[in-house]
Parts: sequence; C-alpha cells; structure tokens
Amino acid sequence: MGVHHGGILVVFFIMALNIKNTDVEHLVTELAQLTGESKTETVRRSLLERKERLSFRVAAADRTARALRYLETEVWPTIPKNERGRRLTSEEEDAILGYGPDGA
Repeated sequence: MGVHHGGILVVFFIMALNIKNTDVEHLVTELAQLTGESKTETVRRSLLERKERLSFRVAAADRTARALRYLETEVWPTIPKNERGRRLTSEEEDAILGYGPDGA
C-alpha cells in the first residue's frame, strides 16, 4: 500500500498479528466458540469494547474536572468566606433534609 505525501510516495505494510501466548490463544478460542465469531472478529470486538470502556473513563475524568472547575469558579465564590469549609451542624443537616421535631 502506498500514499503520495508532498510528492513523495510513502509505502507502508500491514503486518499480521502473531500471538505467541498460549493463555491468550486459549481465551480467544474459547470466546470465539462462545460467540460463534471468527478469532479475528473476536479479537476485533474485544479490543473495540475495551477501547470504549477506557474512553468512557477518560470522559468521566473530564466530567469530574469540569464539575470541579464549575464549583471553584461559580459556586464557592458565592459562599461567604467565614462559611467556607465549615462543617454543618446536625440541626442544619436535618433542616436541609426536611427533618422536623417529629421526623421527616
């Protein structure tokens, strides 16, 4: 295979995957039998599923970072300085949760 890039022919080859681990070979064979897929399809789908799971983790970490940035820039500055970091009393927690003298 080749591609022209800036007047230069760039040639590349796709090498076959050669698995030399008997545990991996057994797992691929077992999973292919369970799914009815070829070994190649089994490996391809497994890799895609793992990639999606890892991508989700990155997305989750990004959501956490965005939420923290929002709290730091939008929420926490609105709280009076003498209240920041102060622990709520049991009575304040109960009031927030809607508990009264007779319970919820």
